[in-house]
Amino acid sequence: MDETRTRFQKIVLLILAGMAVLFGVLTAVSHAHRGAYFEEALLRPESPARNVTVYTGKAHGTPVSVTVTRESDTRATVEFSIEGVLDDVCAVDYPLAPIRTERGATADGIRITKNGKLLFEGGYDPEDFHGWYKPDGTRAEGGAVTIRGGISSDPWYGFQITRRTALRFARGPELESRGSWEMYFMMLVFTFFVALDVAFPMTMFYLQHCCDVRDPEPSDFYLACQKAGWVVLPLVLLIGYCYALRMIP
Repeated sequence: MDETRTRFQKIVLLILAGMAVLFGVLTAVSHAHRGAYFEEALLRPESPARNVTVYTGKAHGTPVSVTVTRESDTRATVEFSIEGVLDDVCAVDYPLAPIRTERGATADGIRITKNGKLLFEGGYDPEDFHGWYKPDGTRAEGGAVTIRGGISSDPWYGFQITRRTALRFARGPELESRGSWEMYFMMLVFTFFVALDVAFPMTMFYLQHCCDVRDPEPSDFYLACQKAGWVVLPLVLLIGYCYALRMIP
């Protein structure tokens, strides 16, 4: 597979190798910076005082701060501050005395207030897909997700802090990071095949057609399309690498 490569081919190969190395490093760096997922953003945690954790960052371009104060083993106060949108203070009491559910099992009691008003009271079972129960043990519907209506260019239109969001931060949200290694390695495989075509174009052509045609020779149109592909495919790979880097697994 010894072929003479033009300057253009060498440049394309360097670009492909550079992208693979660069995005590998960027993905590793991104994984070193973890945060709590909130509205398509990751909020970085800090602990300015004992039993206090502050999650800060930007979501939809707006500064966001979530301050969690652990007051006891069963009580936490969560303050949500979204600049120009809302300032809500939620008190989460969990786990409390268990209740018996309609399924015959038990769920730890929970009470959540928002700005001094009761948001939810009943039971919560993290092992249950549904999880939320009224004080009488029946399933509690609604209120677990934010439902936004209407048409608005404002990404915060109709946004509300739900019981699920309050509880997740009170319990300590799982920290995540941007950048998918699985997607990165998939792009790496695609990069390898593109690099093979750039480095050994005639060999790849013969391997592709040797079983179909005797003594195949590429046409001028084929060669022109192949060179165009050496420009387009790296751009497609770049988009894929950028997407992989922004993903939150």
